[in-house]
Amino acid sequence: MVDESALSPRLGVAWSWPAADLVVRASYDRAFQTPAVENLLLASSSAADSLNGVVARLPVRPSLGNFYEAGFSKGLVGKMRLDVARFTRHMSNFADDDLLLNTGVSFPTAFRKAQISGTEIKLDLPHWRALSGFVGYANARGVGYLPITGGLLLGDDASTLLASTDRFPITQDQRNTLRGRVSYQVLPRAWVALVASYGSGLPVEFVGDREQAIAQYGQRIVDRVDLERGRVRPSMSWDSSIGLVVAKTKKYRLRLQADALNLTDRLNVIDFAGLFSGTALAPPRSFAVRLQAEF
Repeated sequence: MVDESALSPRLGVAWSWPAADLVVRASYDRAFQTPAVENLLLASSSAADSLNGVVARLPVRPSLGNFYEAGFSKGLVGKMRLDVARFTRHMSNFADDDLLLNTGVSFPTAFRKAQISGTEIKLDLPHWRALSGFVGYANARGVGYLPITGGLLLGDDASTLLASTDRFPITQDQRNTLRGRVSYQVLPRAWVALVASYGSGLPVEFVGDREQAIAQYGQRIVDRVDLERGRVRPSMSWDSSIGLVVAKTKKYRLRLQADALNLTDRLNVIDFAGLFSGTALAPPRSFAVRLQAEF
């Protein structure tokens, strides 16, 4: 139903100052993104008319974007490295996905345009004695602009989404994200690590009151949402890992690793009643064991 093509050049330049252990860089990328394949035909199929009395179907066109980024990388005290980047992205026919009648079935959609900008900062300690680790911070703001330009729309909201020129915060609009990891080499073949992550919360699109939200989603989930502020409450997770090299020769290496995720078993709501993404919860406390062979 759609046949399009576009040039997608990628340009980058960097300047190094060895005496100061400094690298300054800038880049430009013109992105051409095809829609997600999953249930793509559903968005244009006439068979979807049986799902609802009000149906709107529009072909999902590829997204076009202009990505700009500038930043620098600086060595500190000979052991750490600071990396800072500032980016901005402008996209037309911005690709997203919607949920089919509030189920787990998703299909691609697109709206008129989106603008995303942000800053990323990372302090990295590659190796200092038995320690290594990093801490990273990101601040992002994302805004989407209606109307809908592609996808399947069901129900009374279809006409509104096709005619509206409103703007709204998109999934990337999480103002503060923090993540850190520290690792300690206990023995030449054994190490332990601790990971912490924090998110200030994504925007909420729920239009009802608190009582309606509790009736639909339950008390525990609604308690993790600030409906007055229009944001999911901050999330926090602590993870840990332990690794052991079981065997190592010149030809192969066998490594055993055990991970514990969300140690405090905190209920973290990732997204709540999103306009296109629905509601998503982070996994509860979980454990995993991996055996990796390299040869």
